[in-house]
Parts: sequence; structure tokens; C-alpha cells
Amino acid sequence: MQRIDLATAASRLHEMSAVRILAHQHPDGDTLGSAYALARALQSIGKHTCVDCVDPLPHDFTFCAKGYTPDYMDGTESIVTVDVADAKLLGRSYYEKYGGIVDLNIDHHSTNTGFARETYLEEDSAATAELVADLIDLLCVVWTTDIAACIYAGISTDTGCFRYAGTTSRSHRYAARMMEFGVQTEPLDRMFFETKTRSFAALERLALEGFRFFCKGQVCLMVVTQEMYRKSGSNEDEFIRLVPQTRQIEGVLVGIAIRERSDGSWKISLRTHLPIDASAICAKLGGGGHAVAAGCESFKPLEETIADIVRYTGEALQAAGLPV
Repeated sequence: MQRIDLATAASRLHEMSAVRILAHQHPDGDTLGSAYALARALQSIGKHTCVDCVDPLPHDFTFCAKGYTPDYMDGTESIVTVDVADAKLLGRSYYEKYGGIVDLNIDHHSTNTGFARETYLEEDSAATAELVADLIDLLCVVWTTDIAACIYAGISTDTGCFRYAGTTSRSHRYAARMMEFGVQTEPLDRMFFETKTRSFAALERLALEGFRFFCKGQVCLMVVTQEMYRKSGSNEDEFIRLVPQTRQIEGVLVGIAIRERSDGSWKISLRTHLPIDASAICAKLGGGGHAVAAGCESFKPLEETIADIVRYTGEALQAAGLPV
């Protein structure tokens, strides 16, 4: 990995005339907020931009694209990724197409694999959107409410509405600044954290009924299958809202949410309380992420998948001196 600093990253963006900005698969608020904020900002200073993702835009984040018109790309554009720790997180088809030709990666994950030609990485930032905000300033872009709303979306969602351990005083200062640019935060946070579709409520009920506990109640695990999606009418876009609930039970230090993908494989999402390192646990299954939020995947049958992740989690609890 060739790491570059903020000023160099801004200079690289200045040099680009056309930019395809890639978000990771199963996109969340940080990758989408960062992507659309950067696309809007670069377009405002005369660059041609588009935002691309292997998966559709989730309903909660359609506002990020509202009023933005992507430019035509002819295949000679520069490739920039945002909030992508590993090229494989672009999704299989995009990994094959773009994984080896990314010019610049803007990210905040300590597990970043350095797949891009150059990487602007700040592991201490609560969200990639914070880095994009700094880049926008250096690019001398005139801030708009639309750009600010995208930045706020990235910071608010990646900090769990400023509740997660990774939240910093800087995160709050960025949020306050976005409000000064005209962002109405209450309706956004209500949409992100409080509003449920009926299909999600049905999926939530099915998932909560299947909670399993391990390691003397310190580990809570849920499983969501394709059949549960069919019964509830829900989908993978809504699943992500379930993940934090595994960590909200009293006495639980590690929450594990496992979802079945359409190909029969399993996506595992971990949420932990310190000192348990979620990224270290997921690394044993080829994944990664942050200290308190990470993910990995498994192609084994479900019960073997559960046995693996519970075993690695138990080892982490034991290493921390906790009884299992």
C-alpha cells in the first residue's frame, strides 16, 4: 500500500478530469454518503463524476442521489473507492472488473488491505465521511446543503447516532458544521434509526424469536435465512438494522448476526463491547473491520459456521480473562 496524506489525496482528485466513485456492496450510510458527497463536490468544480455500486441504493439513502445527475463515462475515467477496506467488498463482479485498477482509496478501516494504487487512510476517524469533508474543504468547494446532508449521513450512521465507541469530539464538530450548512438532522436520524417498515418489523420478530446465547450469556447470536425474508417480505437492505440488537442485551459483550445470502453462503456481522476486538475475531475467517464492528463470511453449512464463529469468539473472551 502506498499511503498518502490529505493534501496529496486532494491534489490527486484535482488532477482527475473524470471520476467513477465506487461504494462497497450492501452499501451503508458511510460509503453512500461519502460517495455522493464527493461526486457532488467534484462535479461542482468541473469534474465529470458518477457513483457506482454492485447493489441497488437502499431506500433510506435515496436522498443522497436526489437531484444529482451522473456524467457519462467512457472507460478512461479514474477509479476512486470510498469506505472500502478490501477490494473484495466491492462485490464479486465489481472486484473482477475494478479490483486491480483502483487509483485512489479513501478509507478509515484499520484492516485496509492496500489494494489501491494510493490510499488515504485515517484509522482514528469515526467515518470515511469525515475524511471526505476534509477533502472537500481542500478542494475549495462551495458547500451546499445536499453535500452536507450526505456527509452527515455517513457520520451519523457509522457512529450509531453518536453512541458508538468510535465517536470522537471531532465527529460532533463535523455534525454541528453540517447543521450550519442547513442540514435538518432530526428527520434524517428518525429515518435512519427509528422508522421501521412493516416488512422489517415482521423480519425483526422472526429474528428475535431465534436468539441464541453462548459463553455464559456473553454472546448473543441471531440467524436470518432466505426463508425468513420470504415470510416477512423483507430483504438484505433491511437486515443491517437488526445487527446492533444482538449487542443490546444485558450482559452481552459480543453480538453475532448471521444472514443467508442468495447463493447459500453466510455473511457474519459482529458487534462487540471493548475490550473484545471484533476485527480480530473476524480476521480468523478472512474478514475484518473495526474494533467494535466487523464482518466475515462462511461457505460452510450453518451449524458449522456457528460453531466456528462461537469458538473464535470464546477464545477472544478467554484471552480477555473472561469466563466462558
